[in-house]
Amino acid sequence: MRRIPAAVLALTLAAVGPGCSRPAPERVALDIAATWTDGLLSREPGEIDIGTEDARPFLGGGWYYDERNRDSGETFVWSRGASSEIGFHLGWRRDLGMEITCRPFQFDGSTTQTLSLELNGQTIAEPLDLRPASARYAVDIPASAQVVGRNRLVARYGRVDAPSSVTAGSTDQRELGVAWSGLRFFRVDPEPMRVVDGMVVIPAGASADHFPELGRNSVLAIESCESMGETPSILEISVLGEFDVEPESWSTKCVGGSVEIGLAERRGLTRFRFATRPQDDNGPPAGIRLRRPRILSPRSAAALDASSVAEPERPTARPNVIIYLVDALRSDRLGVYGCERPLSPRLDAFAAEGVTFTDMVAQSSWTKAAVASIFTGLWPRAHGVNGPDDQLPESLPTLPEIFQAAGYQTGAVVANAYVGRPFGFARGFDYFEFIEHHRGRSEVIADRIEQLLDARRDTARPFFLYVHTIDPHAPYAPPSPFLETFAPNVIDPTVGEVETVRGLVLGTVAPSAALGRDLRDLYDAEVAANDASFGRLLDKLEETGELDNTVVVFTSDHGEAFGEHGSWTHGLDLYNEVLSVPLVMRLPGGAAAGTLVSIPVQHLDLMPTLLDLCAIESPGELAGSALIDASGVVKVGSNRTIFAYLDYWGKTGAAALRDGWKLIQPLSADFGSEIEVYRHVEDRIEANDLAVPSAVRSGWLLAQLTVAMRAEGASSATEVDPETRAQLEALGYMH
Repeated sequence: MRRIPAAVLALTLAAVGPGCSRPAPERVALDIAATWTDGLLSREPGEIDIGTEDARPFLGGGWYYDERNRDSGETFVWSRGASSEIGFHLGWRRDLGMEITCRPFQFDGSTTQTLSLELNGQTIAEPLDLRPASARYAVDIPASAQVVGRNRLVARYGRVDAPSSVTAGSTDQRELGVAWSGLRFFRVDPEPMRVVDGMVVIPAGASADHFPELGRNSVLAIESCESMGETPSILEISVLGEFDVEPESWSTKCVGGSVEIGLAERRGLTRFRFATRPQDDNGPPAGIRLRRPRILSPRSAAALDASSVAEPERPTARPNVIIYLVDALRSDRLGVYGCERPLSPRLDAFAAEGVTFTDMVAQSSWTKAAVASIFTGLWPRAHGVNGPDDQLPESLPTLPEIFQAAGYQTGAVVANAYVGRPFGFARGFDYFEFIEHHRGRSEVIADRIEQLLDARRDTARPFFLYVHTIDPHAPYAPPSPFLETFAPNVIDPTVGEVETVRGLVLGTVAPSAALGRDLRDLYDAEVAANDASFGRLLDKLEETGELDNTVVVFTSDHGEAFGEHGSWTHGLDLYNEVLSVPLVMRLPGGAAAGTLVSIPVQHLDLMPTLLDLCAIESPGELAGSALIDASGVVKVGSNRTIFAYLDYWGKTGAAALRDGWKLIQPLSADFGSEIEVYRHVEDRIEANDLAVPSAVRSGWLLAQLTVAMRAEGASSATEVDPETRAQLEALGYMH
């Protein structure tokens, strides 16, 4: 870090004062106080409640999933293997104390468990003998072992045991050592970060990163910097441009004066880090107050005249709406998305009459969470429907309910039990039919749709129809003639059964190039079979004369992995192979036929788009955006962030995409241990992780994801009946 001392800061301030030729900034480009909580905030931890989601950012490798004791309510996480890691921020080095609350894994005949601790590679606790029950252990953390910034605490265990090996009747094969429930630090300032009337309060030892897009001749201006203790504290400011090798930094005592730093020729995405530390490492900790921190820039020469932008005309007659969702369909297996195999001739012809969105991102990598986003217009973190037993909250209006209230006749035919009646997905449908997977192939679904349109269609009202087909979801078992055409070299088609796919996920079946080819060919054959069934729906709409008065949406809930990143099927990670899905829309009359839209879009955009096309008022502010109007004019812009989220069977993670970049953040040990960053546009297979060399972009995306994660939905669990459970097990669910 290139550090500029306080004496040089005074010169810097003088250089931007009266008499300088630099143009005077005329506008506030960024009010840092107003957007303070949108930054990436780091503060010294007072207490970590292990076993809660709030503790996950502190946990590194060597942990299982969050658990709660049903009797006591205590939250905890079991260690995984011989060691586990905890990371935490310190603003300066000084002697600290720490208290650990934990209990060892005990069984008849077990020996005493021991725990040793290292901080940043230095031993701070020789092996401690742990008591059999939950207890607290005090540990000193010497200043010599600490670093300013992220500290790495490693716990090592004397023994690791699998319950299945030491307890009769147990099938638990986890490698357990110690269950941690709490970590408490002493001599840490408990003052929270906050903003009061334009005044930012930064506790001692805390830091905050903000990521403005700078214009030339910008200035960082702070009206005053005040210390909150008797001894003045130090404000440190560092600036790192996206292509800088190291940050430039300034430091000054906070004694009530103003701060103004000219940023000269700096332009583009830039990280500003504000940090505080005591003047004397041995002195009492004290925070600081910053009054009106802002980025000032010269006023832009031109501004868009909003009054000159005309609103498009709303449709006078409401069209029908069909959402045709193909479960587990990755976009790169379709001709319109670049697949060379002729798997989708009907969809490709349909796309020539419609609008194709070439970068469609699923909101999650498994069915229930993704479809709940389509139905509610909320990302999974906000609607809360993420676990196997979760059902749609009654408080959230759903897409079929909105269409039903607007006078539409509503119907659904689905073949995945996770979007069935027990989980709340039948709400708002006049007619709802679930077809079991073993007889719910897409051709059967096509039969039911034809019957539905013939027998139950009320021609006096427009209709909303949701179709959820299950193939090509595992098991991969394509019918003739698609099996013979697209998988002729698969000697044993039963290799596509759920047992094989589940075995690949659990590690009981060894992957091989030959097995991967067979599974991909069987999957492709099912894609082709579903394409033919989708063509039957289009033929029916042509036959009834409804096609030109119908918005037809073709999409998927998520993709499917075939060994990429070491993963199979879906619901395990958030890479492109499980998040990149198709979205093709045919507008009434075939408006804007053949249009390709490369702007990234998402499941959340379907609700506002369809409501807008049908002149139906939104139930409230929606997270997504209307994509196109009835004439096919693109309405959505690229200046937004798309989020994805997974919380399924202990695998929890989130992703953020913006401006051609993608960040993946692990939120549980089973999901991963390190943040990953990719060039979303250029690196579609996500082979080149840029998290380290692109630190500014990483922090910029992580800050946005951190803000989005504050939205937390509260779904309720439902009891899964035996019949539904059997249906889910047939699809490989219910581990």
